[in-house]
Amino acid sequence: MSNIKKVVEIIGSQTKTAENFGLSQGHVWKWINVNGQAPAKYIRKLSELTNNEVTVEQLLADHEKTQTKG
Repeated sequence: MSNIKKVVEIIGSQTKTAENFGLSQGHVWKWINVNGQAPAKYIRKLSELTNNEVTVEQLLADHEKTQTKG
């Protein structure tokens, strides 16, 4: 499971996650199902929203996994 998916589960839903950034649920769906990672500019706040249960480093690791696939 990707770390962004863990974040969404902790926050409660894709919609709730998106609302924290003024985005639509579709953006978060794309992070999980298409990109496999959150945009770097949101990583720090995503970690904070989980009370650091998912760390910045873990979220950055999603980027590393995506880069090695391509």
